[in-house]
Amino acid sequence: MRYFGSKASTLEGIQRLIRARVPHGTFCDPFGGIATVGAHFKSAGYQVFSGDMLLFAHYFQIARIEYSRTPPFRRLLKATGKTNVTELALSLNNLEPSRGWFVREFATRRRFFTAQNAAQIDAIWKQIVRWRQQSLLSYREAAFLLASLINSADTVANTAGTYYAYLKKWHRKAAKNFQFDLLLPASGPSGQSFFGNAIDLVRQREYDILYLDPPYNDRCYSGYYHLPETLALGRWRHVHGKSGVPEISPLSDFNSPKRAPKALHEILESARCRLLVFHYSDNGIIAPDVVRDILRQYGSYRSFVLKATGYTTDHIRRDITHRVYVIDNG
Repeated sequence: MRYFGSKASTLEGIQRLIRARVPHGTFCDPFGGIATVGAHFKSAGYQVFSGDMLLFAHYFQIARIEYSRTPPFRRLLKATGKTNVTELALSLNNLEPSRGWFVREFATRRRFFTAQNAAQIDAIWKQIVRWRQQSLLSYREAAFLLASLINSADTVANTAGTYYAYLKKWHRKAAKNFQFDLLLPASGPSGQSFFGNAIDLVRQREYDILYLDPPYNDRCYSGYYHLPETLALGRWRHVHGKSGVPEISPLSDFNSPKRAPKALHEILESARCRLLVFHYSDNGIIAPDVVRDILRQYGSYRSFVLKATGYTTDHIRRDITHRVYVIDNG
């Protein structure tokens, strides 16, 4: 799934900086998003503790960080008479299409999906929610299936990457037939995912590595990803406007130029770690000189420049500069 908070293009550089100082241990990623960084470090052998304020991102983290293999779904398989998860996924793909609220709002009124794809997504969504209500799925198992559904739906979404708007003309990916596929958990030590504010996760315990990658602009993620969040919630919401955005949660303090410096102070004051890694953009709403002034209050830092591929809604590559600040407390 495309996610404008993703640091996929900088993963190797980040890993080199961290492994040279702390080759193994616990890795905390409190702004974890859809677990791009967390899954990478889990695969590298670290025990990952990840968090996010968006429920759908939390579900991705459960699927990729907490699980190291596809859940067995024993209770559900027994109830449905299926013998394995492959049959279970096939049964979801063979459901009778459902043309309810989801189709009306996001295919008929707003062209996020073709009517056929939306009807299949709707049917699978309702079935997963129903299984959960019938206690045939645990919380984590339901999260795994919903994250898989959101990831599968994204492959046929008529968008340029986010859900803040749909495209005027049908994109070629939207014309493909929808196919439900299970997410692949990252291999490595089983980790934990937390749903809530970053600072609450930071305060919970001491970590070997604390990786801070907060939002660096004023984009409200809950608005840009409202549709995946609705699927994660498992219920319809009152939506309005051209893009069908519901009432969304307030911006993170890190999205506010006035509040972001204080929010960074608060997290750093709570941090207990051997290695602090602060990943930010030189164009972020906290100016570089302010970042440096804050960090030097918590130790001697070194800064490193990483070239990254910026989020773009077209086919033109956009290279940007990210800066990684490292405080090594031994």
